[in-house]
Amino acid sequence: MTYDFVPHNENQLGLNYSATTVKAGRGLVVELLDSNSLVVAATISDNFGTYSFNIERNKLVKVRVKAQLARAQLPSWNFKVTDNTSNNSLYAMDGSLLAASETTAKRDLHAGSGWAGTGYVQPRVAAPFAILDSVLVGVERVVAAGNSNDFPDLELRWSVNNKAADGDLALGEVGTSFYSGSAIYILGDENNDTDEYDSHVILHEWGHYLEEQFSRSDSIGGDHAYGDKLDMRVAMSEGFANAFSAMMLDDPNYRDASGLQQTDGFSSNVSRKNHTVRGSYSEASVQSVLYNFYTSDSEKMARDFTDIFKVISSSGYVGNTAMTSIYVFANELRNLTPAQITNFNTLLSEQNIETTNSLGEGESNSGGYTGSLPIYKVLPVNNTPINLCSTNRFGAYNKLAVAQFLILDVASSGTYQFSVQEVGDDSGDSDPDIYLYRRGSLLDYAEGTLVDQESLSRFLSVGTYVLELVDDRARDPENTDDVTACFDVRSQRLN
Repeated sequence: MTYDFVPHNENQLGLNYSATTVKAGRGLVVELLDSNSLVVAATISDNFGTYSFNIERNKLVKVRVKAQLARAQLPSWNFKVTDNTSNNSLYAMDGSLLAASETTAKRDLHAGSGWAGTGYVQPRVAAPFAILDSVLVGVERVVAAGNSNDFPDLELRWSVNNKAADGDLALGEVGTSFYSGSAIYILGDENNDTDEYDSHVILHEWGHYLEEQFSRSDSIGGDHAYGDKLDMRVAMSEGFANAFSAMMLDDPNYRDASGLQQTDGFSSNVSRKNHTVRGSYSEASVQSVLYNFYTSDSEKMARDFTDIFKVISSSGYVGNTAMTSIYVFANELRNLTPAQITNFNTLLSEQNIETTNSLGEGESNSGGYTGSLPIYKVLPVNNTPINLCSTNRFGAYNKLAVAQFLILDVASSGTYQFSVQEVGDDSGDSDPDIYLYRRGSLLDYAEGTLVDQESLSRFLSVGTYVLELVDDRARDPENTDDVTACFDVRSQRLN
């Protein structure tokens, strides 16, 4: 079984259909069906795309190759490419129904791209298989890095109707390729944006799946672009996913084809260090640190994903008190592989990120707004006010300083009250919301409608907690007004 793979142009922009190559369909479910379309045998294609069956002579059979990667032995996996615009039906390719004999025993199936010089004129049969081979690259690398746990089932939902418009997923209005938490949706809109041959894009989204299933991500998602000053949770997740795709492919040039006849697009080198915006809030900084650590041979094997996977899957990372960020990664790396710290600290320093602990204590890079530091404000439980400000000066929703974080240590179990009140210059009708976390899990929240204030009471056991505060006006992407609202936050034990 083989399929057409369309590479990118040498200048990294757009697809080069004239350089299309034929690749083996590896790890795919292959079935043998009789004249009633009943499955009489099944197997998995090997790394050369070959398969074989034993079947009685002269029996009418046909071969079906499913767009499905499957493995039963540990670690097991089951990845499928389905059509979200057709009831999530599974893509497959069928051969002809022929009587089994020596002359018909060899049945090669090839999935063509459907391209004919200036456009797609035939079904794009190769696309689902190209998507799966990118995923298989990731699976193999993660297993080689030491993962022995089963991969949870996942559908990758691709359609020629999937376009860059937000709306009904069943109509293909997916907006962009993204991981939803239950599936990966992939663009396929010819002459606009197609992602089936953008292996970095596929593995970027699969990297988010890996975070959720084998690691931890506290990212709130949202739009992000080069040069943005992001919420550190978003910068960590997006920077990791960019670096992850480059590491899996051993190719730092992240490419995404788009435009008329897929001749345009963008490319970025994730190994680049000289960014204008550098810090823990920059996904470009995070990807640079992680990818250059991966390629380094200082006290480690170069281009080995093992150390990185060891960190992100460790209990110290997954169960950390702090929200996920490059600080948490660095601190856990120091704990697990202290011999590599000097090298990693150098990479952090190059990106203006302080060598510190999981909480980023002592960080001096404010991103241009002093209110963003310290990253975690200590909240005492004696009703002492702690002042902080939520602002959209760097953008709304997932940008730096929209959310502010406080950390509190609960020494004795009981019911604790959190109260928020706007103070200082009147910013208008503020709408503070608060969210209470423990080890990244949301325990409780308050999103009341009272102007300038908010409160929350909850029973807490002994431990360390993170409280997030956000002014909903600063979070709202539809709000065009500049917002900087400052609040006093208090905490006290009620009983």
